[in-house]
Amino acid sequence: MFRRLVVVFDAGSESEHVLHAVRRLTSEPEAVYLYGLVPERSELEAPPPTSLTVLDRLRHTLQDWSPAIQVTGALETHLDISDLVQVSRRHGAGLVVLGPLLDTSPRARVGAMLRLVLREHLPVLSLGRAPDTASTEPSRMALAIAPDGRGLGAVASFLSHCAQPSELIALTTGLAPEQTGELQALSKALGITQTLLVESLTANAASSRAEAFDDVALRSGAGLLVVPTDSLADLEALYVGMTGARALQEARVPTLLLPRTQTGLTLFEDHPAVSDALVAPGLAPRFAVERVGLLSSVSLLEPGLVTVFANGAALGEVRYQGGTAILDAAWLGHLRGLHPLAFSFSDTSASRELVPGYVLAPDKPLLLVDSLVEEDTLLAVRELAEDRCHLVFVRMRDSDSLDEQRARLREHLPDLAWPLLLDASAWLDDARADDVPRQVDGQRLLRVATRLAAAHVPIAAVITRDTYKPVHPAIRTLSPEECEALPRNTPLEPLPLPSEQDAWARDLTLAGCSPRMAGHHIDFELDNAQARESVLAAIDGARTTVHWQCYIVEDDPITARITEALKRAATRGVRVRFLADALYSGHDSFGALNPALVGLSGTPNVEVRAIAPLVGGPNLYELKQRNHRKLTLVDSTHAFVSGRNLGAPYYTGFDEVQLRRDTHYRDIPWLDCGARLEGPLVTDLERAFLAEWTRAGGEPFPLTPCAPAGTMAARIALHEGLKDTHTLDTQLALIRHARSRLVLVNTFPLLLEIQNALIAALKRGVRVEVLFGSVRPHHGDARTYFPGGAIREVADRYVRSRLDAVIAEGGIAHELALRSRPGWEPELERLFPHVHAKLLVCDTRAVAVGSANLDVTAAYWESEALLVVEDTPFTERMLAALEALFATSRRIDREDPRWREEVEQRAWVGRNWPSLVG
Repeated sequence: MFRRLVVVFDAGSESEHVLHAVRRLTSEPEAVYLYGLVPERSELEAPPPTSLTVLDRLRHTLQDWSPAIQVTGALETHLDISDLVQVSRRHGAGLVVLGPLLDTSPRARVGAMLRLVLREHLPVLSLGRAPDTASTEPSRMALAIAPDGRGLGAVASFLSHCAQPSELIALTTGLAPEQTGELQALSKALGITQTLLVESLTANAASSRAEAFDDVALRSGAGLLVVPTDSLADLEALYVGMTGARALQEARVPTLLLPRTQTGLTLFEDHPAVSDALVAPGLAPRFAVERVGLLSSVSLLEPGLVTVFANGAALGEVRYQGGTAILDAAWLGHLRGLHPLAFSFSDTSASRELVPGYVLAPDKPLLLVDSLVEEDTLLAVRELAEDRCHLVFVRMRDSDSLDEQRARLREHLPDLAWPLLLDASAWLDDARADDVPRQVDGQRLLRVATRLAAAHVPIAAVITRDTYKPVHPAIRTLSPEECEALPRNTPLEPLPLPSEQDAWARDLTLAGCSPRMAGHHIDFELDNAQARESVLAAIDGARTTVHWQCYIVEDDPITARITEALKRAATRGVRVRFLADALYSGHDSFGALNPALVGLSGTPNVEVRAIAPLVGGPNLYELKQRNHRKLTLVDSTHAFVSGRNLGAPYYTGFDEVQLRRDTHYRDIPWLDCGARLEGPLVTDLERAFLAEWTRAGGEPFPLTPCAPAGTMAARIALHEGLKDTHTLDTQLALIRHARSRLVLVNTFPLLLEIQNALIAALKRGVRVEVLFGSVRPHHGDARTYFPGGAIREVADRYVRSRLDAVIAEGGIAHELALRSRPGWEPELERLFPHVHAKLLVCDTRAVAVGSANLDVTAAYWESEALLVVEDTPFTERMLAALEALFATSRRIDREDPRWREEVEQRAWVGRNWPSLVG
């Protein structure tokens, strides 16, 4: 194993003892540098001193060992650490041997050892003053290991390159009885074939730790004590070394210090780290993989391969990419309970880096806990779990390394042998949550629980870090205060999960959709003018009620036409209730009032209310948690679920405008979409309107159930701010279930998690098509912008930056373009308008349409409504309408010089756009 050696010896001692110990560690070195210490070197002009004779004698001994060994050396008057380091570097040493140094202070000796091991990454064999008579069985080896197994990885790497001992004895401190089996299991996972005998160290208080290890190693009959510095933090190693300096000088068992290979918090080198994971039938275990660097900074490892070991055997090799390694569930399908694994990394700097991790095959419910909850909450969940639940922690952000979080959990919960630590991003595949602010981590934790529940993993409760907690009908959530207030013997039985056996139905129900309900007549509206006339006709035909909810209310002629229709209905005795988001409609926030809504509210039988008015200095949650739903309900029998706000861009047809090159960008219509429906789900939508109405201060009103009106089936997903992520999870469920084709229509920056889901679909062989628009409209092949809105070009780059990765993996992207219409200036050639529609088509099975964009704001912050229509003829009609739009649009060619020349600009915007802006 060790081919080039530097041997430091005291010329006044029995130096052959040193070579004897070396020979037992390495069979035949290639080269040896003899570094002799002799105080009388200044008298070299006199007859040769004894020390020179010793140097020659050692040279001859090495030559007798093997004539092929290259022997060089020199005599020095004292141990100079810097000089020894330089000699080791020049010689290319793979091992430095420190023999008994009678005239060197113990502290100088241990200083050299620590410098060589911690800074130069060199193994050091330390031989004490006493003759090497400790071992009665040379092949017996003692190991100094941390109770949690730190250091076993370095030992496994060492053993793979040296003669195998017949017996291994693990010496450790503070070992709980149950940890013995875990150390033995971990050693097997790391490929150590020998049975590991474990002995807990109980040192005399007057003894140093180094002396205690030497005593037990001697008593065990070990011929070598191996000390991997992985088992110690740097400062701890320094402390142990300095306080045990004399014990190391006097040691009776040779001690081999191994440099770090991976674990442990270190200031001096990078190392890989791996999270833990769960496995269940149909659930592939997902591990976070990261590199921890200076001051525990975290970075992604470059994509590569890792070999996974369990029970002493290699399970196989798997690729890690984007910070995640996904194992084949079949590898671990036979496991029950908690099992250790070892991950072997290969790179150019080391042939093998071994990292431990655990996988849990649950046999009881989980308590899923944010790993950064406060200490009082940690103690509470520990008592709540007892033996009734698996206690599973989830790291929400990699701002703290896995090592740091495990160390924190061990500090507060010392009775846990190994705190099981999952990584949220590994399970959500959300690219380290780079585009998601910390304020939504409670929702992300609940979404991890939902993913596990979808694989039939029982969840007793989810404990969030923040007081503001999300909710789910099938999973219990607890805030820190609620958790700490519970009696410690409280049984936390998992809540009932959806009973559907069909995976499609089960996943959509877990995502937060209403149950599939038949009895509907539904049609879509891609044409703005048709949508306007349709809603006007519904208002004009209303007999009892009109309920309108929207996000933005423009004060323009189109809004005036619709509000006039509402006023006419009110004069006929129809009760009109109008809800608008206070911030984005500019009504009843900061003293502002929307003129269009003021005019409407003055009409008898009309009541206008603002959702969540703002006054003074609002906080982030008040600013971001807005209501983005667009609903119109007439007579409790007809509903419009739409992406359209109230204003000209949304309800003006492209044929209805006279476009010129000097037309202001705000006067150009947008492509939008909505759905008209009749049937039982109208009642669900009106119930959602009622909840918002009463929250805004309106009086309750009775709900009238809507009778079946057709044969089509549909579901509704309603998302409410930070309470849930129902529309996001619905969109992702549709993407995951796609088998042949996905079509998305939207011009908002893809949430990175959705981007990754689309890439995964492409890798399954699904055809993925995206129709997007231009946030700043332009015309012609020269991309000439209409006047105004220059800042919107930045938003365009942001949107397109999130499409680049999908296109690179084979996705098809179309920039919406419309041919010239009568009344348009001929020089326009083609129009490239904004696309405001929110559409997702899954195969020919389902269409999702509503207010939910595919970005972070819709996913987490704002309340949304999404209609999922499960009807093949409806889906085919929608695809036919979209095909007509694809035919006139510009298909993105990733090799197009113009597209390529903006790649870096788009990437920069994508990296630096603030996630809180959305």
